[in-house]
Amino acid sequence: MFKWMVFIKRKKGMSREAFIDYYENHHAELCRRLLPRSHIYRRNYLVHNDPMFAPDGRGGAEAEMDFDVVTESVFSTREEAEALMNAFANPEIMKQIQADEANFVEPGHAKMYLVEVYQSPIP
Repeated sequence: MFKWMVFIKRKKGMSREAFIDYYENHHAELCRRLLPRSHIYRRNYLVHNDPMFAPDGRGGAEAEMDFDVVTESVFSTREEAEALMNAFANPEIMKQIQADEANFVEPGHAKMYLVEVYQSPIP
């Protein structure tokens, strides 16, 4: 199994709620229209300032975060992951995605990675 993971920071001055709304109702739809389908297309939004995750009481303060969402596209095979990357590299598709990102992503703060998944069974 392979995942295409993207770490994105929201545009300065944009609220968390506006960022999520834009990504879910505009950008995710654009990506689904332009890119090949994956088995899973999931957005994982960080919960800032939650004391449950920081014993020192900072709770993951927003100022310390390099990203606000981790996006995953999951594929059964490397070939499926490569098909998405090839589509993403298409200049016409890239132009549309980058133009839309300008509406909600902090410039220079979208990092993409291809990861190979290893999973342990739960006893």
